[in-house]
Amino acid sequence: MSGPPRGILMATDLSSRCDRALDRAVLLSEQWQAKLTILHVLEDPASWDDEAPAPSWRRPPDPFAIAQRRLVEDVGPAAMSASLVVEEGVPSEVIQRTAEARGCDLIVTGIARDEPLGRFLLGSTVEQLLRSSARPLLVVKNRARHAYQNILVATDFSETSRHALEMTVKYFPGQAFRIFHAYEAPLSGFTTDTASYRSQYLTGVEAQYNAFVNSSPSADLIRKHATPLLEFGAPDRLLRDCVRETGVDLVVLGTQGRNALFEMIVGSVAKQIMAELPCDALVLREPDAAAESE
Repeated sequence: MSGPPRGILMATDLSSRCDRALDRAVLLSEQWQAKLTILHVLEDPASWDDEAPAPSWRRPPDPFAIAQRRLVEDVGPAAMSASLVVEEGVPSEVIQRTAEARGCDLIVTGIARDEPLGRFLLGSTVEQLLRSSARPLLVVKNRARHAYQNILVATDFSETSRHALEMTVKYFPGQAFRIFHAYEAPLSGFTTDTASYRSQYLTGVEAQYNAFVNSSPSADLIRKHATPLLEFGAPDRLLRDCVRETGVDLVVLGTQGRNALFEMIVGSVAKQIMAELPCDALVLREPDAAAESE
């Protein structure tokens, strides 16, 4: 992909939590001049029937027609420019199938609900998409009052992170962002001069960062628009704190996920990070892994 997404699929269960995802999808479609498809999945239309006698208005003869009407009412003015789709099946599977069929390069979805202590319940559909979607997934948590202004790319200097960085440059051309990397200096607690040891270790991290950026095809653009944020400490905690304390409104994460073992170990960590981030998150799968998941 040479630029921003040309097509966006926004998945909604018609709950109030999806209103935020809808607003963000509309904003992005306008910003990128991308076609917008809004999808609602009926998991079990047969459950709409009721064997007990009931007034006709409680027994909708056509679940799809009712869902279509509710979708139009829920979407509001956006229905004038978006394609509205109602399908039946397993939500995560229908979402991916519809994105493929309609040429959507990005899937946008909301979360299930907020939880105490700043955690978010992603919901089973989002978790399944995180594991299996070959397409970028934007998980929206906050209200879409304006275009993303404070973007943070989380990286571990891997090929997966390099892909996420490249896509950030393409999705948000000309926009400033920060590259976040957290590190821990091994055995620093056993040295007599901890500060000096950590300073020397940071020098090595800075060299890694420069090599990481220089190896990117978009190195010039990255150096022009990106500011490094190299911090000592546990990555998950520092990332969460950075988002809360510096007003980050979008975190970009790379993921791979090649096999079941990877998903059990690394996938659970990624899900935990996603659940604790108090902002929107864009998850980008490494191309090779994405191809294997299709």
